[in-house]
This record gives sequence, structure tokens and C-alpha cells, in this order.
Amino acid sequence: MKIAIITPFGAEKRLDAFAEFLIAQHLIQDGQDARLFTYDMANNPEYAEKRLTYKTVPTVRCRQRYGFSPRLIIEILKFRPKLVMLCHIRSWLSLSGYIGARLVGAKVVFKVVGFLHDPCIVADRDNPLETVHQNITLLTSIGKLVKNLFGEKPAGCGRWENFATHYPLANADRIITITEFEREWVKKVMDLDSKLVPWGVKLEADQAQEVEPKLPEGCPKSGFLFFIGQVKRRKGWDTVIEALGLLKQKGIRKDLVFVTSSSPDEYKEAHELVKKHDIQDRVHFLYRVSNEEKAWLYRRSTGLLAPSRYEGFGLTPFEAFDFGVPVFGTDIPVYSDFLKDGYNSLISKKGDPVTLADNMLRLDQPGVSATLIKGGKETVAKYTDKQIYEAYQKAVEGLV
Repeated sequence: MKIAIITPFGAEKRLDAFAEFLIAQHLIQDGQDARLFTYDMANNPEYAEKRLTYKTVPTVRCRQRYGFSPRLIIEILKFRPKLVMLCHIRSWLSLSGYIGARLVGAKVVFKVVGFLHDPCIVADRDNPLETVHQNITLLTSIGKLVKNLFGEKPAGCGRWENFATHYPLANADRIITITEFEREWVKKVMDLDSKLVPWGVKLEADQAQEVEPKLPEGCPKSGFLFFIGQVKRRKGWDTVIEALGLLKQKGIRKDLVFVTSSSPDEYKEAHELVKKHDIQDRVHFLYRVSNEEKAWLYRRSTGLLAPSRYEGFGLTPFEAFDFGVPVFGTDIPVYSDFLKDGYNSLISKKGDPVTLADNMLRLDQPGVSATLIKGGKETVAKYTDKQIYEAYQKAVEGLV
């Protein structure tokens, strides 16, 4: 069967652990004709090749403008899939993917990721749980779009952005959510039912090749804490730096390797906070590491810091579990599905550097690290690419 998977991410290094890419690999292994359609971005060399096969997955990159991609529609018309899966709530390819699917008579599955990343639903995407709009207006039909042209503009985003991102979701033949928390929010806001397909990772830490990254001067080669993520407040990077500052006040040294894919302008704020707490000698910044460099860092770290204020799911804790690295999490709803304090992680209050600093010291207590590593291994065994694929098959069963 021909299946088109349309996603902004996945066919590239660093993001090939996303669930839609793993599903594509399994579909191809099972003899299905699956193709991935993703962004073409002229200013990014990683997206320069327009048509390629990446790790067995045929991939086509399509440029979009204002949420419309003629090339994507043409590619779907030529491919003529029976099933089209649209991925991520903020993908600008979804509308064109939906149009193409309907033109060839394909069924549409929409996989929701990061429902509360949506500015039409929340005022602050870095602190979404506390900033949900009182009056949420989602333009889920052409009629609603036309009618709203003469009414009050919806909160948070423009009318076209609102329509382009929500029309495909509201009119899909089946909806997939990745956590119970997001399934409840989709039902609450849009009154739509969905099938639960949790994310996970491919268990490959034991076979992962490693390359030593070019470390900043003064950075230790082992025994450091590890943070990897965007410099966005929802990721809790500021809580990490403040916790290290509190430990310094107590005369306790902890080194941190801080890895980000954000641009230099975006992580300038992180440098400034490090300077404010006078811990420049303890926080070591790396930018855009490869998968091999990431493996090297995981294997030499004492703990992964994931103190998020909000996550659509959160893959880095599972990567850490696979590599046998203790995890520092927070008390947010999504994490509560799989992180348990004292079993596979140390949980602090979101945005609270005091409890995070306490947990950094707690990790040093005898037996704690070994207990968390054991719990992490047991947890990740339940969230593998095989389980993702099996859950996906059940979710789309009977659709085509």
C-alpha cells in the first residue's frame, strides 16, 4: 500500500528519532511503499537535497509559502497514496497535504504533537498551562473562515494561520495523540476523539558509534551533567543555570555541558544568565552536535537535565534511559505518564531551581544513580520503535 507521511521533521541527522520517521522505516521493512514529505528550506544546507533516500526512507522536500505548497500537492497527485499521515500541530505542510489526499481519494490521519504549542490556544508557548486563552476560536471550516473575516480576529494568531493549521486536523478521518494529557486537551478544546500512540526510541545505544566533540576549554571529559534542547523557556534551561548558581553559593561545584541547536542570538540569553550567576567556568556550551557526538556525551555524563515547563512528549529522557543515564524531570502532566520519582528519575517542581539543586545533591547519595539507571532501562523497554509501530497499526486499523 502507498502511504505518504507529511512532517516538518525527520529525514535528517539529529531528528531521525522522531516517531513518524521510525514508522516510515517499519512500513518499508514490511513491504509497504511509504514516502516522507518534509520541508525544503533554501537557507539550510541540511535541507538542500530535494529528493533523497535517507536511511531506507524515500524523502521529498517541498517548499511552502504561507502554508501552501504546490509541489507537495503535485507530488501526492503523482504518488497517489491510499493513506496520508499529517504530523505536528504547527506544520505548514498539513493543508496542502490534506488537499492532495482528498484529490486522490486517500484517507487522512492527523498525528497531534504539541497541542499546547499552538498560539491560537495559549498566549505563552513557553508557559502554556497557565496561559490558555479564555475564548478559543479555531477556524476548522471554510465557512468559519469566511464568517470570521467580518468578525473579531481570533486570539493568538492570524485568520489564515488559524485555518491552515486547524482545518486538516478537524477534518481528518482519524486522529492520533501521543499522550493521555494531549488526548484530553484535543477532546476538551475541539471535541475530537483520538487514538493513543505514545512515542519512544529505537534501542541502539549499545551499537551507537561515538565521536568526541570539540569541547570548550576547561570542560571535563566525564562526570558532567548534560542538557540538550532549544533555548526556550519551556525547556527549563534557566532553571538549570539558577540551580547551579545556588550550588556555587554553597561551595559545591557541578559542571554542565549545555547543547543547543538554537542560533547564537537565541542562546545569548543563556550566556547572560550564566554570567549573572558567575558560573562561566562550569557551564560549557556546544552547538549542533551530531548523533555520534551526542552518544559520546551521553556515555560520559552523570545525569540528563530535562526540567521542562511543558513538553509535547519529551524524547531526551528516553535517550538517557537507553544510554543508562539518570534523568532529572519535573512535575508536569506529560512527564507523569512515564517518569516516577526515585524509580527512573528525580522530579523537581517546574521552574524551581531550589528543588532541582536538591536533586542534584540527591543523585550523589549511595545507590541512587544505580536505582535510577535500572528503572530507566525497564521503562524504555516499554517505549521502543516496535511498540510505536504496533500502536500505529492498531490506530489506523480498518481505515483503508
